[in-house]
Amino acid sequence: MMKTLSQYCENNILVIPQALFGMPDVTAIMQNGDNAILYKCLQQDLIDVEFYTNVPCLVYIESGSETITSADNEIHQLTAGSAILLPRGANLHSDFVKSTDHLRAYLLFFDDQVISEFLSSFKAVAKHNTADDGLFKVHCENSLELYFKSLQQLYRQKIHSSAILKLKLLEILHLIYLQKPALHNALTQKSPGNKHKRNLQRLLDNNQILNLSISDMANLSGRSLSGFSRDFKALYKMPPKRWLQQRRMSQAHHLLTDTDQSVTDVALTLGFENVSHFIKLFKQHYQLTPKQIKLRI
Repeated sequence: MMKTLSQYCENNILVIPQALFGMPDVTAIMQNGDNAILYKCLQQDLIDVEFYTNVPCLVYIESGSETITSADNEIHQLTAGSAILLPRGANLHSDFVKSTDHLRAYLLFFDDQVISEFLSSFKAVAKHNTADDGLFKVHCENSLELYFKSLQQLYRQKIHSSAILKLKLLEILHLIYLQKPALHNALTQKSPGNKHKRNLQRLLDNNQILNLSISDMANLSGRSLSGFSRDFKALYKMPPKRWLQQRRMSQAHHLLTDTDQSVTDVALTLGFENVSHFIKLFKQHYQLTPKQIKLRI
């Protein structure tokens, strides 16, 4: 049985659109290769979902609300009637907390041919500023709302073909362009250098990375060692080595007091190959040895 979106995201980075096909809470209205129009309906909270866009994706919120966070921790709050264009190759996080409405949203994916055909309709276009993280937000007017209602009508009547799909994708791009000409620039601008970076704060909030080296963390975050150190200091106001030692000691204290793990097990869990070195650092931090901490429980 195919996993739901929530079940899949417990242990996986969601690569879209590929990972979405066949999920029971995602409906394919039309699909042909990388071109696709999907509809998702989430009825429960889905927090801290990390996903990667293989092709440009337009997200339109029909009901409910969703928060999209970029690799640089820029937060985009999407509510009913709003849309956002996600560039190819973006590593992002999504959060949905149900208040009253389920999250119902359309996801439209555009291959290179559709984007090229759309861009070929224009000659010289004035430059417009777009978001630094490459995300392009749109507030939908009546014409766009009617467009998405037409998609449901096509789905109910089982009207679909690769030609119709292509026309519908071109139609939405032109409708958005009439409202926000900066769309042209958003589709033609060079990929931001941070596209393959992962969100540093979200990544490092996971205690499972505490047994990694600084170099391993940099690789996992999609950064060079120097880039990782620079971004890390800007976010945490301290060098990565000091932060890692503090986090390891805090997690060690938790494991020693709240679990049955031995001192050796805790040291190995946190990436210390030398148990004596772990004991020395722990005593410097807490003025007690790990064994003394366990005896005080």
